Amino acid sequence: RRRARQSEPVDQIVRVADRARNSVGVGASFPISAYDEMTASQVNRRLGGLGRPELRTVREYEARHANRKSVLEAIDRALR
Repeated sequence: RRRARQSEPVDQIVRVADRARNSVGVGASFPISAYDEMTASQVNRRLGGLGRPELRTVREYEARHANRKSVLEAIDRALR
């Protein structure tokens, strides 16, 4: 739990950077930086800043790779 609280400021910084990168169309094409290194809870915290096209991209990737149920459910909720 303590580790999660320590990573929250970093998550917030990266989330803002991802939004800025996506809005101007620079950097990696995947909506979330360092996605493959993230835990499910870290991914879930980052979904709120994504639009529908980015959510669909993340969902497709997640389903093909880690296929984490909690991440897929969070994306499906966000897409409703």
